[in-house]
Amino acid sequence: MFFVNENIPEFSVSEISNEIKKSLEGGFGYVKVRGEVSGLKISKNGIVYLSLKEEKDLINAVIWPDTYRHLTVIPEEGLEVIASGRITTYSKGISTYQIHIESIELAGEGVLKAKFEKLKQQLLAEGLFDEIHKKILPKYPKSIAIVTSLTGSVIRDILKVFNDNGYPCDVSIIDVSVQGEKCPIEISEVIYRLNNLNPDVSIKPDIILVARGGGSYEDLWGFNDETLVRSIFNSGIPVVSAIGHETDISLIDLVADFRAATPTAAANKIFPKIDEIYSKINSYENRLNIFIQDKIKKTWLNLNYFKQSFSIIGKSYLQEKLLRFSGVFGRLSKKSLEDNIDKKASRLIYSQNLLFLGANKIISVKDSYSISASNNLNFHSKNIITDRKNKIHSLSRLLGSLDYKNILNRGYAVIKSPDDIIISSLKDAEDHQSMRVIFSDGKLDVTNKRK
Repeated sequence: MFFVNENIPEFSVSEISNEIKKSLEGGFGYVKVRGEVSGLKISKNGIVYLSLKEEKDLINAVIWPDTYRHLTVIPEEGLEVIASGRITTYSKGISTYQIHIESIELAGEGVLKAKFEKLKQQLLAEGLFDEIHKKILPKYPKSIAIVTSLTGSVIRDILKVFNDNGYPCDVSIIDVSVQGEKCPIEISEVIYRLNNLNPDVSIKPDIILVARGGGSYEDLWGFNDETLVRSIFNSGIPVVSAIGHETDISLIDLVADFRAATPTAAANKIFPKIDEIYSKINSYENRLNIFIQDKIKKTWLNLNYFKQSFSIIGKSYLQEKLLRFSGVFGRLSKKSLEDNIDKKASRLIYSQNLLFLGANKIISVKDSYSISASNNLNFHSKNIITDRKNKIHSLSRLLGSLDYKNILNRGYAVIKSPDDIIISSLKDAEDHQSMRVIFSDGKLDVTNKRK
């Protein structure tokens, strides 16, 4: 059975509401509350209503028109802020409490977004993001430098695309911090070193890929560093950026010569597919053969046309002479006719000989030109085909030399952890109880006695 203490004082609704008001407003007074702006509304009379949200908790807030006009930070939906004001209660209708906001400042991600926008506008005004400065990526690079962390999954995703596409090129992987204060410093130094390599000692890469996986706005903040942005802008080597997910935009994405939505997309951009290259070579070879055959066919058609034209002209000339001879024959005496016939016959034979001699000479020249053109076309086509086959053979040998199995055949071995991660140092090996050693002809599981 439940008993009620009869000595508990009795309050009216107004009395208890006033007591709560005194207790709440007196106990807190002027406060600072951090939260995300939610449910922002502005009434017709200029009063701003909003809530400060943290996960599932909400605190209502109000900003009077005079205060709103003098705020240095204007509240926006979803913006994380620190609101300063006084706790007040309201008991008309439904009892509630709220904050009368008097000032607002940015907090957490909001501060970073403000810095991001300010630096972005500054660099934009300087022209660092203009398309005119973007360098064209080489279609078939010989050397690529990948700047990322070796501990993440990003490098595995990139190398998987490299192996799947089968494109033979020299790949250098440079381990850097991709988060925190060291991130922009280390990446800037790497870009500077790669641009200033001694050509007598090292091969300068054709492309620099800067990559990291997704993360929070704070995690990716190092890629908004002004020094890093300027180092990429000043790089003589084209730079590809692949930072975070597709929706994550950093300042180095804007200054880079090419921005990929993800590291995997970047790898597919810089590593061509070897099958597509072979297909293009075969297509070019077929087109070249068709062109050569068509050229030879047209040359022979022109030659036959010239032969037929000269034959027709010769016959027409003889017929014209015979007609003129017949007309004159009727008007001459027998003696003069005989003399004239002999003279005309001699001239006719001489003209006929000259005509056929000239025709044969022209036909001979055209035959020589046709044979020469055909030989030249065959010679050049064979040289082009031979050169393409040599390049394919060279690329295939280079691809074979990059296969890690060939390295294993020379007596080397690969050591991996149980979760299939490569162990490259004694320090890493001491962290594992068991390991797997991969030789060229099989695998061997071993136990770490020191562990």
